[in-house]
Amino acid sequence: MIAVLGIKRIFVLAALLLLNAFLAAGLYLYFIPEIQVKERELRGLRGTVSTLRTDINRMQVEFEQLEDQKEEFEKLVRRGFFKDQSRRQAEKMFNVIQKNSGVSKAIASVKSGSIEDNPEAQKAEHKILRSPVEIRLEAFDDVNIFHYLFLAENYFPGHLSVEKISLKREADVTGTVLRAIANGKNPSLVGAQVELMWRTMIPEASVINGGGK
Repeated sequence: MIAVLGIKRIFVLAALLLLNAFLAAGLYLYFIPEIQVKERELRGLRGTVSTLRTDINRMQVEFEQLEDQKEEFEKLVRRGFFKDQSRRQAEKMFNVIQKNSGVSKAIASVKSGSIEDNPEAQKAEHKILRSPVEIRLEAFDDVNIFHYLFLAENYFPGHLSVEKISLKREADVTGTVLRAIANGKNPSLVGAQVELMWRTMIPEASVINGGGK
């Protein structure tokens, strides 16, 4: 084979093979660090993408919570939670609630209000005004009494919460009661004594000037 190719050609081929080997080794030594750098960059990019996804998910949750808080805030505004307490308005509202609840008698008394400390309200330069409310109810059935309380909690201006309720049967079902029912009357068979708390949030200036009317 040497005789066919010749010594010089063999040396040239050997030199070319050796040169190719050096080039391959050089390229390998050059590209391996580059590949490692790119892999690190890729891992970094993946980490960045993962962080961005987490941030986007968090922002979406916060946005949904903000929307819920906005709806709750608007609901409180409509309910008059950020207005001063008006005794005259309260009296009118209690009369409306009585007519729509089915109770036969309702005597409501709004006591003097006091300021309730609330850090969140203080941040907005507001105060929580709370006024105890006592109501004496009489009805044919306790369903009417609970209907009254439902209407009061959901439609009374501001925030009204039931603190205590005491139910008592005022009369037994007798022949006289049955005849009254047959004649279309609803005699009072159940009585209730209810204690509620009326809360609104008012500006600090209103506290200085005297809240409640």
